[in-house]
Amino acid sequence: MRIYLFTGDEIGAGAFALLAVGASSIAVLAAWLLSSRAERLGLVSRRRIDRFGAGAVPLTGGFGLLLGAGAALLSLRADVPHGLLIAGSGFFLVGLADDRHSLRPRLKLALQVAVAVLTLLSMGAGLAQTGLSVLLLVGCVNACNYLDNMDGLLPGVSWVMAAALAAFGMRTGLQVGAGAALLMWALPGIFLLNLPPARIYLGDSGSHLVGAMLAFDALGLLFEPAPRLERVLPLAILFAVPLVDTATVSVSRLRRGRPLFRGGLDHLSHRIVRAGWPVPGAVALLMLGSAVCGAASLLLLS
Repeated sequence: MRIYLFTGDEIGAGAFALLAVGASSIAVLAAWLLSSRAERLGLVSRRRIDRFGAGAVPLTGGFGLLLGAGAALLSLRADVPHGLLIAGSGFFLVGLADDRHSLRPRLKLALQVAVAVLTLLSMGAGLAQTGLSVLLLVGCVNACNYLDNMDGLLPGVSWVMAAALAAFGMRTGLQVGAGAALLMWALPGIFLLNLPPARIYLGDSGSHLVGAMLAFDALGLLFEPAPRLERVLPLAILFAVPLVDTATVSVSRLRRGRPLFRGGLDHLSHRIVRAGWPVPGAVALLMLGSAVCGAASLLLLS
């Protein structure tokens, strides 16, 4: 099988897999080495109400993901799309600030919007396109942040979504997007470190980076080379797991008068565990659900 990348190059499945091995290995090594300094850097997760069995775990998975993706780009000698560079680094830094300083929700949201606007201005987006795109970028980043609530969940589901985005792009005649390709290469190693019981967490820096990379490719499918609003529904189905999780949590907290951004055990994953599933089973079930949604979105394009 031949795969057309965002660089315009065509590579085989073997070379694609080799890139994944290399990028994931670097991601794992970087996250593991940094974990020894996590306490000094203020990047350790304490026991949290919204995680089952979480203790003091280093929040260095985001750094690993960033370095693994960067290594893949260097090996390809590829120019990074300006929009992805700004979105990825900007949202990563917002998440990192939140990991270290627990930003207030309004400040965090304002910084996210600022990064999204800067990203779209760098891409020359029009006013109408910018408004919708800011919602998509910020919404996807926060949905991924919400989904990072159980060991192994966000890396597993986001890898499935990245693979579906790649298939979505090729089905529509587009090349595999930069965000999807980089996640497919660099995430597997982080997923292994994040499996229960997690040795490394992505942290907000990592969840923000994952959301930015997924959203960047979704924007490309919606607006390049021209606006294609008929793709909104297939893309919404493709992103169904994080969207439904976010909607479930939001409705639940609004009904009870609880702050939207305060952690709790009201996510889809927590509800599945309370129904009798073990944590690995809940993660596998949501990954399977994401795969089914990805396949359904592709059927809508036929």
